[in-house]
This record gives sequence, C-alpha cells and structure tokens, in this order.
Amino acid sequence: MTSPQFLPIPKNIHALACETISRRIGRLPFTRADVEITEKLVGVTMECLNAEVKRTLPLRAASRDTVILPGLSECLNERFGSDQGAAAPVIAEILVSAGLAEPAEVIDAATHTQMRGIRLLPAWTWHIASGDMLPCGGTCSSGGETEAWLAQCPICRTGIISRVIGKRLFGIPPTDYYLDCSHCGAKFIPEKDRFRLVSIARIADPRWRQYLNSCKKSEDWAALVREEKTARPASRIATSRYRMAPQKTAITNPQPVEVHRPVKPARQVEGVPATFSLLKDGSLTVTGTAKTLYFRPVTLRFLRGVRHDLFTHSARTVQQALESPVFADVKPLLVKEYPGYLPLRLGPVTEELQKKNDPLYHQFLNRYGDEDFGSFAMQDEDQAHKKGLLIVYVQGKLCHVAGCHSLYADLIDRTFGNITADQCYRDGDETACRINSIVTAFRSTPVIWLHELSDDIAIDAAVFDLRSRYLQVPAAPQ
Repeated sequence: MTSPQFLPIPKNIHALACETISRRIGRLPFTRADVEITEKLVGVTMECLNAEVKRTLPLRAASRDTVILPGLSECLNERFGSDQGAAAPVIAEILVSAGLAEPAEVIDAATHTQMRGIRLLPAWTWHIASGDMLPCGGTCSSGGETEAWLAQCPICRTGIISRVIGKRLFGIPPTDYYLDCSHCGAKFIPEKDRFRLVSIARIADPRWRQYLNSCKKSEDWAALVREEKTARPASRIATSRYRMAPQKTAITNPQPVEVHRPVKPARQVEGVPATFSLLKDGSLTVTGTAKTLYFRPVTLRFLRGVRHDLFTHSARTVQQALESPVFADVKPLLVKEYPGYLPLRLGPVTEELQKKNDPLYHQFLNRYGDEDFGSFAMQDEDQAHKKGLLIVYVQGKLCHVAGCHSLYADLIDRTFGNITADQCYRDGDETACRINSIVTAFRSTPVIWLHELSDDIAIDAAVFDLRSRYLQVPAAPQ
C-alpha cells in the first residue's frame, strides 16, 4: 500500500482552524475526555486527512490477517511516535463540532463492512500549490481578494466565515448549506452567485443593520472588509454590552453597572459620603451605618465557554409558556396574529422574531434574557459552605446586594452560575440572568464579594442597611 504524502498544513489555514476551535469549542489547549487537545494535534490530524485522496479516514484500522487498512489512530501513532488510539475519536468529534470536518462511513472493500470515519470538509483542504491561501466555502474560487471576507467576517471583522452543511435555519427556505461567522453569529445563505445576510445576532453597532437581508456578491462583501479596514484601522466593533472603565482603588458614590439597553438603575441616596476602598490584602471595605464591613473576593472557575442566545434552547411550546400569568398582556395578540406559533417550541420562535427585528420578541424575554451567559462555580470549597452577605461590585460599580441564609454554593453555583434557557424569559429569573451576564462580561476580574455572617438576623439587617444606604431599594428585614 502506498504511503500517504503528508503536505504540511499552510500556516494561515492552521491558524484559522485553531481559532475556529477556540471560539466554538474552547480555548486551545484544553482537555477533553483525558486527551489534551493542542494546536499540534489539530494540525497533524488535518494533515492526515488531507493526505487521503477522498480526505477521509476511518477512526480505527480494520485488520484482516496480515493486511491492515490504516485509520486515523494509526496515522496519529505514526506521526507522534506513540499510542494515540484514545485521541483519534476525541479530535474527530472536535473537528466535526467546530465545522472543519463531517462524519463519514468508510466501506471496507474486502469485507464490505461499514466503519465510522471522518471527512475533512472541502473548505479546509489544500494542495501542493496552495501556499498560504485561506480556506474558502466550497463555492468560492481558489483565493484572491474577493474571498477575503471568508477569512474575516465583514460584520464583526473578527470571526471566520465557515460553511455549515446538513442544517437549516429556522424560518429560512432550505438550502444546501449556509455560511456562519464563528464570532458574531452572522449567517449568510447562498442565492445563485450571491450571498444574503439573514442574521446579525449579537452585534452592538447599529450601522451594520443596514446590511440585514442584503444580497451581495463575494467581491462586494470583500470590499466591505477592505473599506472597514481603511476607515477604522485601529478599532474593532464592540460586541460587549458593558462599558469598560479603568480600575480604581477608591470609588465614591458607586452606581450600578450601565448596559447599553435603557434600563433604569437603582438610584443612589443623595448626600451619603460612601467610599468603597480596596485594601492591600485584596479585601473591599464598605462603610455601613453602624460599622464597616469587609468583603473578600470570590475566585470562580468557569466550567465552559460563553453561551450566546441561550434563550433559543427553550424546549417548551409557545402555548405552554402563555399559560404563565406574566404573559397575559401578550397572549391575546399572539393567539390572534400568530396562531401558527402556538404549538411550536418557544426558543426557535423567539429566535425567528429576533432575526426579523420584530419587537414582539422583547415581550417574551426578561430585560437580560438575550445577554451572553457562562457557567461557573466557587473555587474555594470552605468558602462555598459558609453563609452571610453577598455583593456584586465590579469596575467601581455596585450592582447588587443580597443575603444568603443557606450555603454560598447554593446561591452562586446553583443559581447565579447555572442559567437555563427558560430562566431567560419573563417568567424566569431576571436577577440571576443579570448577575450571570455581569460575571461573564468581567470574568477576568473579581465580581462577587462575600462577608461571612452566621446570624440570620444580622444578615437581614446588613442587607437592609446597605440597600437603604447605597441603592435606595431596601428590603424589610424578615
């Protein structure tokens, strides 16, 4: 059997492949099923697949007496010089999930049995004359400036445009494939020799809304990339809904975190000389009416990446959701104007309304339901099993004050750190969504601070004091 010729993967294709995996799966390197996923493993796997005529390999070899049909495991063993049998199915799953490859069935010509395999998508293949050409979406030509937008999204100028096969967009007529940005979620559908922008989810810059439903040729989208680079060479379109402020050691009159959406914040009590100070040991001092409280920062471990448009995963039907009293004002309109939506799943319906810029989708979600969320838990187990006072304080802003009468782990790990799709809606948990979105946006800095107290009466009194003093939203002690 002829030995495969492994062509080194071009640097640009390798970099884009690693960036796509980092954005869609997790930041490289990371561990999955006890296998360390590195940039080298990604590149070698792609080289093994690209070396085959059909860009396809079975995951494991099929052996018959003395004849062995090599699989991805054997190719990785040969390239690394060690046993990589456990790595093959794991890296295959990651390449498929990231949109670089697809599952395949490989037929053993001798036994006519089917074996699980993996096929490298045409957009991510290369040949001896490719050089450092960027991958394209299958229908594009073999390079040139007209395909630059596939390597840099014209909407966010950050993500990579890749081809998605075997899926369809809700509310859009079926197509053989569509193009998807790995960063902002912009989606394009092919129409003859053009591409139509049908979604610009999570983009804060309203100027790009003028291109929604625009149908342009590849060279026109590429021209937008070039024009944007010329117009704004040193900036990037903002995708965060929070304004960053320089960190200060002493802040007077803290105010709640501002978001770009017009949400009325809790009002600061006038005339109160409030000063929050950071000490050398990392503690935060908060002056109360009777005494000064000392808060310690919470170290969090994030369990997975940021989840965008979490609300789209709600599995209950629209009819089931409308049974909740909070939807009493919108129920008559839906029953009359959108009767076809009632038996459908709530998540995809809300997503379709959002893509159409239909303001009705705001009637379903709470004020923070379409933010970006993360999953996190407390790092310190001893601290997690205490109770007391909790504040959310970040970038010099006081956002939230709460009392915890059970374990901190119950409030932080299971409430704030574990947002579900249904919690994003009006009948969900708006406070948990708000806190989670703030923690996710500022995950690199301390956000949650704790003051341990064992007396429940003292906890309620401290919450009442701080809310009355700083936020003017007191809760009567229980």
